[in-house]
Amino acid sequence: MAPILSLFTGAKDISSLSDLLGNAVLPLGFPCYAVTRISLTCVRSRPSMSMEAICSHYPNNWVQHYLQHNYGLVDPVHRAAFTSSGPYRWGDIADLNHAERHVLVEACDAGLKNGLSIPIREIGGSVLLINLSGPSSRINAGTSRQLASIISNLFRLELDRFAPPHPKAFIQLSPRQRQCLSWVAQGKTSSDICMILEISRHTVEYHITEAMKVLNVNSRIAAAVIASNYGLLD
Repeated sequence: MAPILSLFTGAKDISSLSDLLGNAVLPLGFPCYAVTRISLTCVRSRPSMSMEAICSHYPNNWVQHYLQHNYGLVDPVHRAAFTSSGPYRWGDIADLNHAERHVLVEACDAGLKNGLSIPIREIGGSVLLINLSGPSSRINAGTSRQLASIISNLFRLELDRFAPPHPKAFIQLSPRQRQCLSWVAQGKTSSDICMILEISRHTVEYHITEAMKVLNVNSRIAAAVIASNYGLLD
């Protein structure tokens, strides 16, 4: 087995997994890291964000200050996680408002001047966000970013053993979505499914697309596989 693939196999719990993550990213030039699961929610009909802190190796004074001021709701690093398709540098986040800019300035004052974030999309719409901070030379190095992305995805696979992203009950598909994905899983095309279910092709593709949104994937095959793994198919 390649050494990088066995980075986290010795983890016994989230605490030891966190330590192994720190050991893995430190040689890349990232002494500080934090892992958070974030989800967009709706509170009293208004959009909001929920956050679950998995682990952190940030300066203690910054963590306390961040939590006291509830910065998670206005942190631009969180906003960017829902629109970025891959790793992004904090300095590249565009269209900052005053509150967002203030968070980054204070993070810089706390010693977190340069950062790299790796967003990993999960079923149900949440994002597992791995934040790394270190010297600008390492943030800008393409090799460091690529290795950080690989390490983050390996971390996520092991994390699922200790902290699954969502119980099955939170993932719901409509009866028609389940039907359509069941046929996708059997290799049927939209044209096949519309004839089998006696509905229009447009309706078939609508339900498949909606199911993909629920499962937070961009492929009908991936949606069928995930739905099958969660026992959601008819």
